[in-house]
Order: sequence, then structure tokens, then C-alpha cells
Amino acid sequence: MTTIESQLITKKMAKLLLRLPIFYIIFPLSLHQPTASYSIGINYGTVADNLSPPSQVAAFIKSQTTVDKVKIFDSNPDILCAFANSSIAVTVADGDIPSIAKLPAAQSWISRNILPFYLQTQIRRIAVGNEIIATADKTLIAHLLPAMKLLRSALHLAGITNVQVSTPHSLGILSTSDVPSSGRFRPTFDRVILAPILEFHRQTKSPFMVCPYPFFGFTDQTLNYALFKPNGGVLDKSTGLNYTNMLDAQLDAVHSAMKRLGYGDMDIVLAETGWPSAGDRVRQVLAWTMRRRIMGTLLGTSAPEKALR
Repeated sequence: MTTIESQLITKKMAKLLLRLPIFYIIFPLSLHQPTASYSIGINYGTVADNLSPPSQVAAFIKSQTTVDKVKIFDSNPDILCAFANSSIAVTVADGDIPSIAKLPAAQSWISRNILPFYLQTQIRRIAVGNEIIATADKTLIAHLLPAMKLLRSALHLAGITNVQVSTPHSLGILSTSDVPSSGRFRPTFDRVILAPILEFHRQTKSPFMVCPYPFFGFTDQTLNYALFKPNGGVLDKSTGLNYTNMLDAQLDAVHSAMKRLGYGDMDIVLAETGWPSAGDRVRQVLAWTMRRRIMGTLLGTSAPEKALR
């Protein structure tokens, strides 16, 4: 490969990473600890054209970045093989959820998508669907928790006890979030759907996964607040905490909602966030600013309430 070809590939990969949403594994944190331990990863989606082969993407990420965790939106075997020796989260396709809510089908899914890659690829977590509650599909929602439970049973029957099972949620599960301490789940979801899911996480020591996007909540007046740029902050009078970025506020709102149901001690994983980079130069600059500032912030500090467990 020539130097010019290598430079072109590097630039192409860098643009790819700009488009990939970031996710953060947030490890257990005492309410009284001054800092948290964060690990940064990326979401690797394949719904696009002109994509580089998984092997090339994996090689670039391993050699040119410090990212060591990847979440994929399916169970693509080429990607699983490409990211051997990397920590990875595999996603169950939304459409597979009803069938996997039966043990034989769950065991078959594990046999096809986990067992062949388990020893070589560090599969850490299975995400059952993606933002299922936001789809409003009653069939998918009804089968979500049963599928999660049976996939975990199938893992244990296969002798695998260190792979967690969870499901990512959009912030549409919240009815209130402007002031973090007032955060609460929507009445139609809280005790019927989310409380049983949270109980599953408590029993299995797995995290509650959320996908907060400040992009969806900002206005012209709160752009700096959404992008982690200097701003006056937002004061939560109930706690006395001053939030200087929207992401911290969103996460603490989720924690407040969990606490209302009696699950304030649960781990939270920020499963996905970011800023759209497609379109004009302004969007690209905003996306780059968001990624740079959010990574710097989370590697150096924790959310104000320090309650991300």
C-alpha cells in the first residue's frame, strides 16, 4: 500500500468515527465517591453505503484510537470475528424478540450468534432490541422482558455466566426531565413495564441502558449547554446542583425516575449519544465539538449527582 493510499484510508476511517455514536460504560459508583470510572466505546452501525469492511474498521480502531469497546446493532459474524480480543455488545434484532421469548428459540439464537465467537471475541453484553418501548409496538414490548429472561437462561444453560443481558431505552420513557430531580417515567410505562425490567437488572446485576441525545433537546438559547461549552448552567433548586451540560442533567433525570420506583442503586450504562454530522460544515463542526468535549468531560469528571451506578 502506498503512503497516499494509507492516508486516504485513515481520513475515511476518521470520517466514519465522526458519524459513529459514542457510548460509555459507566461502572459502579458510590454516592460519596469523588470520581467515577468510565470506559468509552462506539456504536458500529451498518445501515449505510460505501462502508469499509469490518476488518479494516476494526484494525483502524485498534491501532489509531483508544476505543476498546464496541456495540453492534445486530450479530453480524464478520464484525464479531473482526473485533476478536475486543469487548463487544451484540444486539438482538427487534424482529427476533417475539420468537426468542421461548426457551428453545433463545437457545438456538445463543448457539448461532454467541457460542461460535465467545472464546475469541469478548462478548460482554447482549442488547435485546433497541429502544423498543419507543416503537409503541405492543407485541415487541410485551415480549421484551420474557426474551431478556430466556436469553439469560439460555446463556447459563450453555455454561456462559459472564455475559449481561439488557435493552437500550430512549429518553421517551420519561414524562418529566427538565429539572433532573423531578425526573419520572411515563405513567403508562413505570410500574407495568419498567419496574419489572429494573427488577430483572437488580436480580441479574446487569445495567439499565439509556440513549440520551442533547441534540434532540437543545434550542438556540441552550446550544452551549448541549455542547458542553461555557454557560451559566441550570440550577436544580431541589438539590442545589448546578448543571453545566445537558447530558449530565438527562442522566440524573433518569436516575431520579429510577429512584422513584425504588431502584436508585442500579447501574446505568449510557448506551448511545452523539450529534449528527451529515450535511453542511456547521453540523460537522458541532458533531466534532460534541464528541471532543463529551469525551474530555467524562474521562475527567462524573455527573453532578454522582449517582450513575
